[in-house]
Amino acid sequence: MTKKLFAGPLQARHKMVLAAIMRSCEPTVEESAYGVAWNEDADTYARTGDTLGETLSSSLSDTLLPIHANMKRCVISDAGVVQYYLDASDSTLKADGITSSNLDGTDGQVMVEIPAFYYKYGYSGTTHTWEISQLPQSGFSVHPAFVKNDSNVDYRYMSAYEGIAWDNSASSYIDGVSFHGDTGADKLSSVSGFAPWTDETRAEFRSYGANRGTGWRQQDYDLVSAIQLLYLIEYADWNSQSMIGMGRTELSGCTWIKDSYIGVTGKSNAKGNGTFSVGGNTNDAYMTYRGIENFFGNIWMWVDGFNVNDNVPYVCNTDTNFADNTVTNYTDLGITLPNVSGYQKLLEQQSRGFLPSSIGGTGVGSSTYVTDYYYQNIDWRVALLGGAAHDGAIAGVACWYMNFSSSSDGVHIGGRLCF
Repeated sequence: MTKKLFAGPLQARHKMVLAAIMRSCEPTVEESAYGVAWNEDADTYARTGDTLGETLSSSLSDTLLPIHANMKRCVISDAGVVQYYLDASDSTLKADGITSSNLDGTDGQVMVEIPAFYYKYGYSGTTHTWEISQLPQSGFSVHPAFVKNDSNVDYRYMSAYEGIAWDNSASSYIDGVSFHGDTGADKLSSVSGFAPWTDETRAEFRSYGANRGTGWRQQDYDLVSAIQLLYLIEYADWNSQSMIGMGRTELSGCTWIKDSYIGVTGKSNAKGNGTFSVGGNTNDAYMTYRGIENFFGNIWMWVDGFNVNDNVPYVCNTDTNFADNTVTNYTDLGITLPNVSGYQKLLEQQSRGFLPSSIGGTGVGSSTYVTDYYYQNIDWRVALLGGAAHDGAIAGVACWYMNFSSSSDGVHIGGRLCF
């Protein structure tokens, strides 16, 4: 007869010891966070949590960035249902890497899926610290981007491309440069191969986004803030034009027409979910951050759910309450932004997004401190983000333009779809 090595109480004790050893080797909830600290006085960075001690001013392996690693391009229906995911390195293929995808709107809108995450913000001395986690833990909250219309959601979707026009009267997608649409029927879209839709007010783009269906809108402040946070934690450096590249911000001598200053969508298709940039004074120029093409550059993009009155900002993440020139149903962030324009130096000590508290000064510019420009004005203002094709070093992931009134539009201004 074969004798058991452990029997009765001894066997049970052995199992308990093994289980304890195994648990000690597993990452705990507290160990699952990662982030970045920025000393705004010294303009220095440090990684925190799981990325502590890792290289600064560069991306890291996706194994160290689990939330980032789960950002991926997909095609979703107007009902908000994923039809299929795209190949990680080539968006012209489905996720199997073999079957061709349709990026022209036939199967739905081309979007980047961003998984919900928890975050924690702190400020001590002169240092801001931002950390994110896949799991709930003490001191962390669901990022406000994922509390959409007063409900927690598992994912948000940012358009892979800048907003394209669906012309209802023509029943087709069209090049939208200076296209004045029907706010009751035309739709903001995210498809490849067209010139972005420009020259409409923020409120008009709000209507076009909502026309796609329940849950659709143009890009909002909280989702933009989540992407800015993901960028900053990934690179541990505010200088996005150095970390990613200049993208489509260096053009000159052009006009605001298709394939001149305004580049068509889909230049990043061969990069899939990757981050990449082509700079210079060329129509080939573009940037993409984890599948989000031209998050900065090419044209300015409206940001909704964000109103500013005499430099005081108000935020909302319920799209049925989006409106201009009002504080009704908006949250007062409890801060007052600078009343001068220039390169950003210091940031407000608040957890909901990234807004400047100080502009200019000795050593402040396009490669130091926040590195991006900030424009402002008095009275009611609406917000733009990113910069345009001829803006050069003022552009970037944190470049804010809060100089326009709600009645403003322009051939260099567009909208961006999200869900």
